[in-house]
Amino acid sequence: MKKHCTLYAARYFLVFLFLISACVTAPKISDDKKPPADKKRISIEDQEKKVNELFGRILGLTEEAADRQSILPQMEALYDEIINNYPDAALVQEIYWRLITLLVDEFKPPKTDKAERLYKDFLRKYPDSTLSGNIEQVLGQFYYTNKMWDSLLRMFTPHVKKFIATGKLDSPYHLFMFSEAKFNLGDFIEAEKGYKIVMEFFPKTGEGETSKNRLEEIKKTKSKKTDGGS
Repeated sequence: MKKHCTLYAARYFLVFLFLISACVTAPKISDDKKPPADKKRISIEDQEKKVNELFGRILGLTEEAADRQSILPQMEALYDEIINNYPDAALVQEIYWRLITLLVDEFKPPKTDKAERLYKDFLRKYPDSTLSGNIEQVLGQFYYTNKMWDSLLRMFTPHVKKFIATGKLDSPYHLFMFSEAKFNLGDFIEAEKGYKIVMEFFPKTGEGETSKNRLEEIKKTKSKKTDGGS
């Protein structure tokens, strides 16, 4: 019995020594192996200062350049720097608008893919921004001018779905552009529905006048098909 107790005591003593040894000899993590500390976020005040500085450089480029096309890559790089590094500055939302306009209206050929990525990024970061409508008009006009009807339809379909769900239509623009896309894709039934609503609620606008003309075109097209089929 005494021998049995002695064995247990010896075992516990060895465990105790092992724990002390582990505590004493545990290797320290060297500084170069430590996980990197989180990058300190720049204060909004400092972001504003940096954005104003970079925007001033952009304005300087536009004032000094004899050939605007030659400075477009520099302008793009500075706009990118603002968007990527200073997202909380008040001017950043306008920078998105300016850069997207630059990409589709001034670059030859236009950088459509990047402009669309920026638009999606803008909506994700600033879903309630009043500038989203300005960006949509830039891209919408670009799609319209270049007869990119599928892209035009994708852009304005969410607005039409929202109108169907809420019955609220603040402007004829979205529904009109949706209808134009449908018209040019040959879906006269959906186009006709949209044009009628635009003409009913906004008869004295440019969209209302064009909608009236489009309905006449659709009517004539249907008449020709009926006459040809009889």
